[in-house]
Amino acid sequence: MKTLIVYATKHGTTENAVNILKSKLTGDVNLVNIMLEPATQLEEYDIIILGGSIYMGKIQKKLSTFILINLPLLLKKQIGLFICAGEKDKALVSKELIFAFPATLFDHAIVKEVFGFELDMNKLNFFEKFVINKLKGVKTSIHELSETKIDAFAKNINKVSHL
Repeated sequence: MKTLIVYATKHGTTENAVNILKSKLTGDVNLVNIMLEPATQLEEYDIIILGGSIYMGKIQKKLSTFILINLPLLLKKQIGLFICAGEKDKALVSKELIFAFPATLFDHAIVKEVFGFELDMNKLNFFEKFVINKLKGVKTSIHELSETKIDAFAKNINKVSHL
């Protein structure tokens, strides 16, 4: 089975998560950072995984646009969805996952997960640092990607790919 991971990343956290995920998946796995290149020839893939990070409650616009344009085709594929989000409130982060994707796609997905987050203060601009400090009280880098959640996500995808 062929798997495509289409993702959007701003500061590299989602890309880190995607690379961990790819290392745990079986079969032919291709990656597309939708922020840098278009994802084409979706028909070739059996499984498509979509993910990005949450900023101000929303996923990146390029990923949202890609999903909306390709929604009819995506609904014919096995789909995995994930976000990288730094919200500590479990109810709120669950809502962020649900609202990051169109409801029909979310309901269709075979696996959905929040992979955690990273805040690398060296990669943030002055305004981003200021906002994070004021809103969350964060002054130092935090690395809380959950390899356990990424591993569980990969295991579920691998089960489907062997059916």
